[in-house]
Amino acid sequence: MKRSAMEYAFCAIWARYQKSNQESVTLEQLKSWAMDKGLCVTGIERKEIGAFNKTDCIVIHTKEGSACLPITTDKSIETWQERHDHSNQIAEEWKKLEWFSPFWVSGGDARKILQDAKLRSASEAIEMFNYHTSTIYTLSFEAVCIEQIMGNAKCLIDIRPLAREAYLAFYAGYKSASIAALIPAIEGAITRILPKEMQSLATLEKVNRVVEGAIQHAAELHYEGMWTPTGYKSVDYLFCMDERVFAFETFRRWLQDSFFKSTDEYTGAANLNRHLFAHGLSPEWQRANLARLIVAISTIGLIESWYCRDNSVSLFFPAPDKDSELLWQQAILHGSAQMVIKLMEEKHYHESGKVVPVVPTDDGTTLRKSLLMKDCIDDLVRPLRSAGWAVEFTEDSSDIYVKLLAKSDTGSLSVALLYSCASDNCLYKDLEKDCDVILYRGAPYHQEQFARGVKVHVGPVAGWQPPLAASYEKP
Repeated sequence: MKRSAMEYAFCAIWARYQKSNQESVTLEQLKSWAMDKGLCVTGIERKEIGAFNKTDCIVIHTKEGSACLPITTDKSIETWQERHDHSNQIAEEWKKLEWFSPFWVSGGDARKILQDAKLRSASEAIEMFNYHTSTIYTLSFEAVCIEQIMGNAKCLIDIRPLAREAYLAFYAGYKSASIAALIPAIEGAITRILPKEMQSLATLEKVNRVVEGAIQHAAELHYEGMWTPTGYKSVDYLFCMDERVFAFETFRRWLQDSFFKSTDEYTGAANLNRHLFAHGLSPEWQRANLARLIVAISTIGLIESWYCRDNSVSLFFPAPDKDSELLWQQAILHGSAQMVIKLMEEKHYHESGKVVPVVPTDDGTTLRKSLLMKDCIDDLVRPLRSAGWAVEFTEDSSDIYVKLLAKSDTGSLSVALLYSCASDNCLYKDLEKDCDVILYRGAPYHQEQFARGVKVHVGPVAGWQPPLAASYEKP
């Protein structure tokens, strides 16, 4: 039997089942209905179907293919509505952050981002988003996105070299140029996914076609490839039932409601908007977050793999390979050189009684990093090495802290250095999870308040004497 005929038969069975009293219809009756339509039934069962949240279904197995008929009850409708309302609420929170349900981020980290955004204004929420993602979308994370995720996506073949250059330029101080280079890449990547006859469509229509294709594939996998009534494979139904559909749909909404929003209608605080950049009516686009751009472009590569159904990009974040490590190390090298330049600039202007002129994309981050790194080398790395430790930097550092791992033949010691004692208590608590010692630059300013509840050693780096590596035993 041809597939079209099989689908016609299942549609007829579904229509008859809907018109009947579902509670009184038996499995044997459904089997006879299927046989009346010329289907060779090999089995029939009641089963919960779904990759994430389950739908109670009657599954009919035939030699021509299988179908699942969802069982509709007052209870199932009520449960679905509760889930749908909850998913819409979460989607609104991501909209407030001008982002989407992220791939390659743990559920715990995503919930933490949303929780901290709940009672804050949009601008404050985005500040907290940037704070949290500074330890998620790290230098090494971005390097993996560029070298490994973009490297496996056909639509990003020509964009990856540009992303690599923009990534290095950003950490060398050329931030506006980096962001300007990558903003147009989002539309270009989406266009490349579609066949040539569709590439002249309006931008948002191209977005719809691509995301719909990815969602259709997710819907088929959700129901294990079986025939399912169209309404149960829709975005509306699966939005709260399948996490992949939820993520794809919130990505589409981010593109529609934030990134591609017209200049007159865009009022966001993230400043990542194509029209702000393209029309030059505001310099605010220069303050956009580069990590967001790199992750968004990488997500398009993932969506392409679902649209094309080739599994070229995984839902699981890959372990860094040698190319990613080299790119990450190259960015650190560029950043280190920029730190030296910033210190020299500050000294030069200071000698003339002037302050270094502010540039649109410099909020003091680079200078903080340079000061933090200088004191880290002078007051932490050198004393540790003098005490017999081999020291290496860990990848998840920022402009407000840096983490080191000191190793010896007998053990290891994890140390964090904060830019100042007056750091958020949440940061102290986060660092406590995998650090043996937390130190800070400068004097102890209300240490008991900022570091309250922290059980590892906390104190100024200037007064800390590292233990001898040969005799150190971890408590």
